[in-house]
Amino acid sequence: MRIACPSCSAAYDVPDSLMTAGRVVRCARCGGNWTPVAAAPAVEPEPVVPQPLPDERPAAPPAAQDGPDPPVLARPSAMDRLAAHARPALPPPATRLRLAWAGSVALLVLATAGAMAWRSQIVDAWPPSARAYAFFGLEPRTETR
Repeated sequence: MRIACPSCSAAYDVPDSLMTAGRVVRCARCGGNWTPVAAAPAVEPEPVVPQPLPDERPAAPPAAQDGPDPPVLARPSAMDRLAAHARPALPPPATRLRLAWAGSVALLVLATAGAMAWRSQIVDAWPPSARAYAFFGLEPRTETR
């Protein structure tokens, strides 16, 4: 059963077995006490069937045609209409994942090559990096002018 607090409109789903007649409940949000009233089951209206008006005449049956039946044109299905506007197919997820890994590895290799090629400029700009290069056995190049 779904109940709602009349003070703050907080809604709760409570099992029917816990809701007995006249039970007082307390809202967890505002702390208000109230007695929930069971909602009357909704009655669905019967479908209305349109009746012909008294002055309408029933439709005449179709006249017989001489010759072959006209060709029946097939209407495109909903899937055909959607396929006409669909985007091109993406590569399978496994291929996209492999491409992402390859791009990440390539970026890492380029960053490492750049850090080695321009190590003297990096050490000049950020002197504490000399310890990191020394840890890997790389000394900054000294420029002779």
